[in-house]
Amino acid sequence: MTDSNPATRAAAARHPAFESLVADTRGLRARLAHALAIEYDWRYHDGPEWAARYWQAFGDLAVDLADAAESPRYQRVLERTDWRTLSSAEADDVRTIFRGLIALVDPRVVPAARDDVRADLWPKILRAYRAGDRGGLVAAWSEVRALVRSPALPDDVVALRAEHDRLSAAAAAADRRLAEMSQTFPFNMRDRLADPDWVRRQRQALRQVRVFIEPPVGTREVERVS
Repeated sequence: MTDSNPATRAAAARHPAFESLVADTRGLRARLAHALAIEYDWRYHDGPEWAARYWQAFGDLAVDLADAAESPRYQRVLERTDWRTLSSAEADDVRTIFRGLIALVDPRVVPAARDDVRADLWPKILRAYRAGDRGGLVAAWSEVRALVRSPALPDDVVALRAEHDRLSAAAAAADRRLAEMSQTFPFNMRDRLADPDWVRRQRQALRQVRVFIEPPVGTREVERVS
């Protein structure tokens, strides 16, 4: 049972162990926000970009390019290469603003954000980030900062411990997701696609694969008709 006496709670709040728990909890919140920022960046920007680069490098070697080129998903991936690219400074600015917003609005970082106007703001923030809309993020930042400066932590030691443990579990789960993503396509292609020699060897290997799996000349049209 938690002591509801204000004097007792104030004394607990001044206790070094309580202050240490507060510092640890804030650190976990920052760690979770950082991991989520990387995950959002990978899912919304790096992933589609590197998938598009892979198609640019190897799409012409698809076993049946005619069918692949008609695929709506294939076209969406290729369109990614025509999007306006943010400058390095613009991209850094967008990421910085978005990471600040995660710490204030993402309900996985701040559960209380589910219960106020931030719940309506968060989907808009995500859309702006996915689109690289710096203006939209700046407007959201101004709106959020007018509502909250820094998410408060519980001043009750039991509630604070519970939040500490929740954040610890959430940060560990985010770290696991990032580790798993780094081993899957297209994230495991990043260094390889930057290596011209690897791309050349891979294209040569794919050409050899096509020789073995494509039907003999003259039979493809028969298969299409049938």
